[in-house]
Amino acid sequence: MTSPIIDLAGITVEVNHLARGVRFYSQVFGLPVEEHDEERGVATLRVNDHQTLTLWKPVTRRWNDEALAPLMPRGASHLHFAWQVLPRDLPLGKEILAEHGLTWTEIDLGTPERPDPTVYFFDPFGHGLELRGVDLADERRPHFPPTPVRRPAHALPVMGLREAAIAFSDYHGMLERLPRAYGFEYVKEQEDRDFAQFVLGPSAEPDGNGTPRRWLYCWDPQVGLADMFGGDHATLTFYADVEAVARRVEAARLPCVRDGERFAARDPEGHVFVFVPDPR
Repeated sequence: MTSPIIDLAGITVEVNHLARGVRFYSQVFGLPVEEHDEERGVATLRVNDHQTLTLWKPVTRRWNDEALAPLMPRGASHLHFAWQVLPRDLPLGKEILAEHGLTWTEIDLGTPERPDPTVYFFDPFGHGLELRGVDLADERRPHFPPTPVRRPAHALPVMGLREAAIAFSDYHGMLERLPRAYGFEYVKEQEDRDFAQFVLGPSAEPDGNGTPRRWLYCWDPQVGLADMFGGDHATLTFYADVEAVARRVEAARLPCVRDGERFAARDPEGHVFVFVPDPR
């Protein structure tokens, strides 16, 4: 069956100081601010025409998103997520990180025949970030292909969000549930650790070597590459065939809510997945 998941629409992370988070992502990444509400503890920044990054500061006795309150959502803690850049812009990215006083680690995820250098660093709140090169000529196209975005001279030349990595204490339960209950398309596991890859698209295909596709990585509570954790209680938003996902979630009897065109479900591990229709 074809997966009802279309693409990655947005990532929500938890911060302990909202203004500092807005300053970091607007200055280091050059993301325009669409919303900054200190009372609600919410800020939304525009990544590109189809993706957003949302910051939530926990506020006592209040939900950052009231419509999702029945699902008890939180922003992800110590989330690892990746950004798409042109391979030729990686050296510039390292220079800009150094200018902002950020240390980074480079790991080659490719092969001697086809290197795939990747740059890892942390934001001020412990979220593990990654710059990953994208081959725009690659045939593995996501629903919304990445395109270069004009950023300020001091900002990282990112095009979009590539992936999010979240943790599951019941790893084997997750492997069965994500395809059945939501329709995520399983691709593969790694041989040496509990690490599974799901493509955010209609069918399985290889990861790596410059693919523009978007991904959901799921692993047990472990320290991954560059000492990065998968996120707990993540709130992630996906473009999807919303009604197809809703049928699966309801059949699995998972907690869920509808909010206009949005449909959201709470996973047994505490992650909240939000599904929105293709806006085109």
